[in-house]
Amino acid sequence: MSDKKSFDAIKAIKLENDKSAGNLVDIMPIQVQEADIDLSFLDNLSVDHPRLLVQSKDLAAFRENLKNDSSYCKFDAFMSNSTNKFLDTEPYAEPQPYPEETVGKASLWRPFWRQMYVSCQEAFNATRNLSIAGIVLEDEDIIAKAKAWTLQLATYDPEGVTSRGYNDEAAFRVIAAMAWGYDWLHAYLSDEERETIKQALITRLEEIMHHLQVTVDLLANPLNSHGVRSISSAVIPTCIALYNEYPKARDYIEYGIEYYAKHYPPWGGQDGAWAEGPDYWNTQMAFLGESFDLLKSYTSINMFNKEFYKNTGDFPLYCMPVHSKRASFCDQSSIGDFPGLKLAYNIKHFAGVNNKPEYIWYYNQLKARDTEAHTKFYNFGWWDFGYDDLRFDYLWNDMPEVAPSNEPLLKVFPITGWAAFHSNMTNREEHIHMVYKCSPFGSISHSHGDQNAYTLHAFGDTLAAITGYYGGFGVDMHIKWRRRTFSKNLPLFDGKGQYAENTTTKFEGEHQDRYCIEAGGKISDYDTESEVLFVEGDASTSYQFHNPELESYKRKIWFAKGKVFVMRDTATMKVEQDLTWNLHTTFGTETAKDAFQIIGDNAVLDVSFINDCTDDLVSIDNVEGFGEVDPAEYADLEVHSHVEAKFKAKKEHNILTLLVPSKAEGAKTQVSHKLVGNSLELTIDGETVTIEL
Repeated sequence: MSDKKSFDAIKAIKLENDKSAGNLVDIMPIQVQEADIDLSFLDNLSVDHPRLLVQSKDLAAFRENLKNDSSYCKFDAFMSNSTNKFLDTEPYAEPQPYPEETVGKASLWRPFWRQMYVSCQEAFNATRNLSIAGIVLEDEDIIAKAKAWTLQLATYDPEGVTSRGYNDEAAFRVIAAMAWGYDWLHAYLSDEERETIKQALITRLEEIMHHLQVTVDLLANPLNSHGVRSISSAVIPTCIALYNEYPKARDYIEYGIEYYAKHYPPWGGQDGAWAEGPDYWNTQMAFLGESFDLLKSYTSINMFNKEFYKNTGDFPLYCMPVHSKRASFCDQSSIGDFPGLKLAYNIKHFAGVNNKPEYIWYYNQLKARDTEAHTKFYNFGWWDFGYDDLRFDYLWNDMPEVAPSNEPLLKVFPITGWAAFHSNMTNREEHIHMVYKCSPFGSISHSHGDQNAYTLHAFGDTLAAITGYYGGFGVDMHIKWRRRTFSKNLPLFDGKGQYAENTTTKFEGEHQDRYCIEAGGKISDYDTESEVLFVEGDASTSYQFHNPELESYKRKIWFAKGKVFVMRDTATMKVEQDLTWNLHTTFGTETAKDAFQIIGDNAVLDVSFINDCTDDLVSIDNVEGFGEVDPAEYADLEVHSHVEAKFKAKKEHNILTLLVPSKAEGAKTQVSHKLVGNSLELTIDGETVTIEL
């Protein structure tokens, strides 16, 4: 394959992944809260530079504050940790195309795709940070280095390997870097240099806007994840830099503001949750939060004026718990790690926006633990914490932390379909939690076929977990394991799971994105106030694309005394179908006749089937591996396992399960049960509680 053919092949793959498979507006599962914004403020914006973050009119005051206090806005750390390292670094040459021999398989070209955008992120950090430092410090040498980076990026072919159509992650970083250089260095650029950078910005901006307005038609297909992110990460900063200097800059700012006012957030309701999960909440909120900050600085407009933004910090607080790994859902580049430092910075941002000191507690916990954040690709390829500190301290107020409650609780996000049980939330050695999902968004975008799924963490171990690894969107591990129902803590009916296809899965039928949403579930009932907390979800429609014989499937979960979970799975079918009840783990297992145990490092989980479903129980087996995933994708990595409890074919299934976590050392949680009709009496460490089933 020639270089030209391999280049075109990658662009074709990218286009296929980018294109929306069908109009989604008519089946959006939530009603987005609209905000009224009078755009007349755009008539009177400053024409001076800089405009990104610190305004020209405020620059003298910033310098004076810095003169009096070298740690003002943590500027000293911004220099030592984020800027000085680029003083002796030459601007990077334009990246090379992916090797032609990798083009045929995503797992082969993804590493080169990632390395390219990581290099572009470093170029972005260098350009922005040197530009800010040079102008603030009035240092001619630093300004010259910043100019060299900006002008070098302007030589990159805007239709080449860093174009949106080839590697959009690289494209977003390159255009944003040039926007910062153009804005902050404006007075130090010659007319020719300014025009060179401006034309490069315009060409790249037009490619992105054509993609948004024509290729994906974002207003009709608002769930295009990268399309949405391109507004905040690329369009807004570029159009601020070009405002009054490129006529369409105003049009495109209006487009972005209108999108955020009327169509955003498409993945989350007013409850504040995020259908794509905490990793993609993290990415979206990072870029959105920065773009809203930049708009605030330049225009004084407050874009954080929806109920979603008031509540959204609760989502990672409860559904990406501080103390656990592999305990949440959807695509996760950080899978296998504790919640990352950028998540901490994002929740701190919302602490500033909403004055919520519980979020500062979360930030402090992660900040203290994640001392090696700079070594992880999903950090150094994406963020600059020195710049984040500078921006936060310049715009928002810090506050003392307040720890959340340690009492047993259930937090429910009913609109978006997530929930979390917690007890002893601030104490890692005592913390028990279960994260649960039954979302009306189904498996759209970065979501999976996992409605009614859960994870369970206790005493430092995630015992019922998400398994597998992150290799990138579209690789085998992604499409043949992580997206699939059989990789979740969920039942299969006649071996069939939920609809989880997308444009990369090579589905034999005609995939449409609407099928993913039509395979959504819903939280149908919950109680956050009573002695026994519960949540119930209905995932009937989630299975019906692949299994039209299934009429109903519901799961109800109770949390008793902050110690024990009870789970009831009920299903009805038109014809007899067997049921396979799965629980996934990274730990060892021991199976028995009608029970099994997960044996962690710090905790154990005893799982027992406790009603007459045991009469239909055929077998309980431990199964290792990742199904049909190419073994090369997890070579030298630990192979995970799951327990399969198989029940014989019936038209109706009613499976009642008791899940009891205990510490591995010391006294075990003592539980006995008595089932009389629809009442389950539990005695937990000597205390009795009754659950009405």
